[in-house]
Amino acid sequence: MFSTELKIRQPRFADNKWYSSGEAQLETEIQGYLSDASPEPDLGMLLGLVAPHAGLFFSGHVAGTAFANLSPHKFDTVILIGPDHRGAAPGQISTVQVDVWRTPLGDISIDWDILEAIQPDIDLKLVPTDDEHSLEIELPFLQMTLQEFKLVPLIMGNQTPQMCRRLGAALVKVGGDRQDVLLVASSDLSHFFEDDIARYLDKTTLQFVLDLDGDGLIEHVEAGRRRGEPLACGAGPIAAIIHAAKALGASRAHLLKYATSADVYPSKDSVVGYAAIAISN
Repeated sequence: MFSTELKIRQPRFADNKWYSSGEAQLETEIQGYLSDASPEPDLGMLLGLVAPHAGLFFSGHVAGTAFANLSPHKFDTVILIGPDHRGAAPGQISTVQVDVWRTPLGDISIDWDILEAIQPDIDLKLVPTDDEHSLEIELPFLQMTLQEFKLVPLIMGNQTPQMCRRLGAALVKVGGDRQDVLLVASSDLSHFFEDDIARYLDKTTLQFVLDLDGDGLIEHVEAGRRRGEPLACGAGPIAAIIHAAKALGASRAHLLKYATSADVYPSKDSVVGYAAIAISN
């Protein structure tokens, strides 16, 4: 007999450090970040977002600016792509083999129709478990804004230009005729530079995103890696949604907010950069 037990990806980072474990407290915090942000009035048709994934104390105010452009039921499915920080499936793109992802705000159903459709195009690896924060940290914002949606969670361990293009093409293939699918790339920017250096480096990195130059972004970040400069941990997810969004008619990217950790924490010696970006037609 087959098991009918629901497989749940439990919240691993609702630890009152990354984000609050209590429903009421988390709602209050997320609503505060959203309320402090002003929705962009002239986005056109929104196709994709870039949002940071640090602990909410550090980057919540930036992420809130990205997600403030969403409203209940605006999108039925969110394709959320983050980098593989902890080796869920090194060298591959993976997803956790569960039915729902859970946060303190409730459960989100997984859109297995889309996952199964893209699996052969990107050699999607199904893993039994993960310890990745870059997807989970975005979910409360999506729950507070969209309220009801299905999730396509992708953890990107291979961020080569070729894989970014393959993933982008696969996403177009499954969602090209739908206007109810939102692409979200989860990424922080430069890591652990002095504040003034971080801002200079991030400005250069962000220009590739604002130019919708996915290949250029990957080349730039890879060149930084070879120099020992971590410029954007989620460059691959960003490039993938750029490729997909451009194929779907995207013509512009809007920088909604930029900050470093020094904007909320009184240390400028070693900071992380964050940006909220909207991609639209």
